[in-house]
Amino acid sequence: MPSNHFVGGAALAAAFLAASSVAAIAQSAPEISRNPRTGLVVWMSGADDAPVARADAGGALKSPATAAADFLDGQSSAFGLRKGSAELKAVKTSADGDGRDFVRFQQSYQGVPILGAELNVQLDAGRSIVSVNGKTTGDVNVSTTPAITAAEALQTAIRSTAGARKVSAAELKGSEPELSIHDARVMGGRPAPVRLVWHVDVGGAGAGAADVDEFVLVDAQNGRVVLQFSQLQHAGPPANAQQWVCDAANSVNKYPCTESQIEANPGSSSVPDVKQAFTFAEATYDLYARRFGRNSLDGLGQRLTSTVRYQRVSGQDYQNAFFSSQTQQMVYGKDFAIGSDVVGHELTHGVTSHTSKLFYYYQSGAINESLSDAFGQFVQRSITGKKEWLLGEDLPIGAIRDMKNPPAFNQPDKMTSTLWTGDFSFFDQGGVHTNSGVNNKAVYLITDGGTFNGKTVKGIGLDKAAALYYRVNSQLLWSSSDYVDLANALNQACKDLIGKKPKDKSGKSTDKFTKKDCKQVKNAIAATEMYKDPQYWPIPAEAKVCPSNTKPVNKLLERFEAASSADFKLQPSSSLWAPFVGYAASGDRNMYVNFGGQFSVTLSTTAGVAVPAGAYLRFAQYVDLYTIGSTHYAGGVVEYSTTEGVWVRVPASMFLENPYNVTVAAGTGNVLAGQAAFGDFSGGWTSSRIDLSSLAGKTVKFRFLVGTASQGTATGWMVDDVQVYSCKSSKDEVAAAPQ
Repeated sequence: MPSNHFVGGAALAAAFLAASSVAAIAQSAPEISRNPRTGLVVWMSGADDAPVARADAGGALKSPATAAADFLDGQSSAFGLRKGSAELKAVKTSADGDGRDFVRFQQSYQGVPILGAELNVQLDAGRSIVSVNGKTTGDVNVSTTPAITAAEALQTAIRSTAGARKVSAAELKGSEPELSIHDARVMGGRPAPVRLVWHVDVGGAGAGAADVDEFVLVDAQNGRVVLQFSQLQHAGPPANAQQWVCDAANSVNKYPCTESQIEANPGSSSVPDVKQAFTFAEATYDLYARRFGRNSLDGLGQRLTSTVRYQRVSGQDYQNAFFSSQTQQMVYGKDFAIGSDVVGHELTHGVTSHTSKLFYYYQSGAINESLSDAFGQFVQRSITGKKEWLLGEDLPIGAIRDMKNPPAFNQPDKMTSTLWTGDFSFFDQGGVHTNSGVNNKAVYLITDGGTFNGKTVKGIGLDKAAALYYRVNSQLLWSSSDYVDLANALNQACKDLIGKKPKDKSGKSTDKFTKKDCKQVKNAIAATEMYKDPQYWPIPAEAKVCPSNTKPVNKLLERFEAASSADFKLQPSSSLWAPFVGYAASGDRNMYVNFGGQFSVTLSTTAGVAVPAGAYLRFAQYVDLYTIGSTHYAGGVVEYSTTEGVWVRVPASMFLENPYNVTVAAGTGNVLAGQAAFGDFSGGWTSSRIDLSSLAGKTVKFRFLVGTASQGTATGWMVDDVQVYSCKSSKDEVAAAPQ
């Protein structure tokens, strides 16, 4: 069993879970899963049908929120809650109709919400704790006083969105900025320091930006963009519910769709796009209503609104479809509403926006996409009765995914597949339309069964599969859930449903869920390896230190640990270079430069270094510089000077390990345009080593120069542990890095 998921013994459970003042821990050990990045619990479930903790006997029945908060107070160490439930705010309470209540909490630090840090507590009718799942963070240590105002952050978010989406800033509007904390260990995505940020949602206010719905985080201390991604949820990369259908008639008009523009009698329209958008939206509404008792996307009867035959650019067909969380409507390019699976897909994004609210970003975004694929197929199969697993086969561009065989469309079918993408160019929000293949394969196996990756799964059928995944999305997932969280949620949902009868497409009850069904769910999880980590990022390469049987002798070592940066042996040419505390290659500090706009700055030794024979320059670096696709707009280089004022670029021939890895784009005005540099994304802290033998006997200064040409969304360049040293004979084993 993977190290981040285990079933502990009774002694371990007793030691790990402190009994709260309002509930007694069950005698049998609970199942527990932890976040490998923080070590904190992300799932806790009672074993053998027992609750995690039983409610105290006697006394008045507490509210679900109070009972849940009391339990979490007693388990604060398990979830890293330094101030117990005082760090939590109940943001949603719901019930499943079978006597179970669910309370969702948002974690904060000094009153500032931590993005994606949420806990879901499930309670039975007697207020016993059935399960807890979610992510928290226990070691945040940042200032919550911003140096950048909300108004400044808003303007930065709009400018950045305008540049990224190639629209005019005048056509954009932003939400009221909300002070938040970004912790990548919780939210997912690229490794990054914990930061205080302003969260702004930027949307289109004009026709030219109608399909803009951007999630933007602006560093609240330096005003630069930390993270940005689109929240538009696409089907592909780039007498029931009341309905409105607007026909753009192959133009840029009628989005958003308003009452004055809607088609009369869309269900009998002579325009196929109008008729099918209406008919298939009704079928999707019926699926959610008859099977799960859900009244439209929000559960409260929300109107279903669609624009069909939409063109983003006049005269050009829009070859996609999307659901906008800002306008809460579907938008289809010409002939993109003719597939029932596509319509079901888009409407399910609407359901997700009201339930789990999964970020459309990396693993959470891939799960978001896969849930829409799954329910798109459930809608199609409810209509046709055929066991079809292609998505979009009726579209003008043909099928775009195969849930039965994801590799047919270059999607992974298990976590360790070589088709898994880190999407380092961020073309697809972190691979949301690719990495969705893992759960797509699981949905197929759970529904129809099959043998895959050494596991045989007996399918539990569409009715049970749909009920399982609906419970997962509506009650158990949260905004930052990843595949481990999905695996835990699938296990928990199936346990919850044992003995329950799911409904079929007509609303009639079917066979009960059994423990055997849950075994098949576990087999599908194992087959797709949901508990394993993918090769998410490139493996950061470490440079060698010294040849065998030698050890380093340092002439200069700057670890940036001095209390004052004025004492550093390397000094920045601009305040754009600054010490960063809490995310270093070693110790607590490094020097980093972030960017927003065009500039070049250096970090230079304050005094020359006498270079001995056989010397090396070695340094640690974390690279995350602005790149779109294969075009690199920013880069960093190392230079040296033996004559005051004359700087020479360290050529590739002097690097022994990990030299420059990109060529900065030409024609951008960047001082490094057309030249080799460090760029793109390193995957974490790495190191490079340079041979200084050609400079032996000279007094040399060194500097790190970074240049950029554009407003961008990346962490920047971090430098740490800068060393000039030689190696001498030693019988001791060589350390991994100079000490």
